[in-house]
Amino acid sequence: IQQLSNQCLSKDERDAYISLLERRMQHEPLQYIIGKWDFHFLTGLKIKKPMLCPRPETEELVELVLAEVGNLLRDWKEKRKMRILDVGCGTGAIGIAIANKYPAAVQVVALDVLPEAVDLSNENAEQFLSRYSAHGDSKLGVKSIYEAMLCSATHFTNNTTNTSRDLSKKKYKMNFDIVVSNPPYIPLKDMIDLSSDVVEYESYEALCGGVDGLNVIRDIVHRLPEWTFSSSLRAKHCWMEVDESHPRHLARWLSPGSVEARRCGVEYVESYTDFCGRDRFVKLRVS
Repeated sequence: IQQLSNQCLSKDERDAYISLLERRMQHEPLQYIIGKWDFHFLTGLKIKKPMLCPRPETEELVELVLAEVGNLLRDWKEKRKMRILDVGCGTGAIGIAIANKYPAAVQVVALDVLPEAVDLSNENAEQFLSRYSAHGDSKLGVKSIYEAMLCSATHFTNNTTNTSRDLSKKKYKMNFDIVVSNPPYIPLKDMIDLSSDVVEYESYEALCGGVDGLNVIRDIVHRLPEWTFSSSLRAKHCWMEVDESHPRHLARWLSPGSVEARRCGVEYVESYTDFCGRDRFVKLRVS
């Protein structure tokens, strides 16, 4: 520190520093200015505009999912890896953090509607997971542990108008054991309350979930039975980060045994608070 305090900046260094200060004075997020951020046990996750900057609350979501993964692995008898679907991956933070904890035991598939998010997620996966490639298919490399693809929740389906019964023509491999998502969930009316460093820089589509904030969440709920379908009798769960107004809506809509829950094939289990005491996470069960 003493050495740095006596160091004189060159003109180029001074100009670069002033440029960074000016960007911050325009309320640009530090994560974009620095170009990386720490998340869970990932040090230096690459961050690029307009993907959402990883937040501490989302690390809590990762911990909830990791706890379930750990519990399942204690009695895991399948001759395959546990399959996890991450819907709306952004930087890849959630799925990569999960794969980083259990590289030999899980395979994460991640979805996003932004091409730049898919590219960044796969780039981050290479950075953090390439050392674990030996735990997967050597021909696939990191993709045997983590792969992001360009697709929305609505379009990630094999239920098309094609009447062929040939399973080889299925476009996507499903049979996921856990689904996790930090979807766009902010209600439209609340968007005006966001600070300028959020609303002027981060993707609007990744923030706003429609009038009530539930647009993408509804898409996820309706797709869950297909995504998790298998011959196993084991319960399949979906974990989501949501707006604090959502748990009571989901509890009412998907109340166990209700007509809507039976129609959707999904039941509400419970909600969890974040470290600020807000209802921030929900757990759903495919019934």
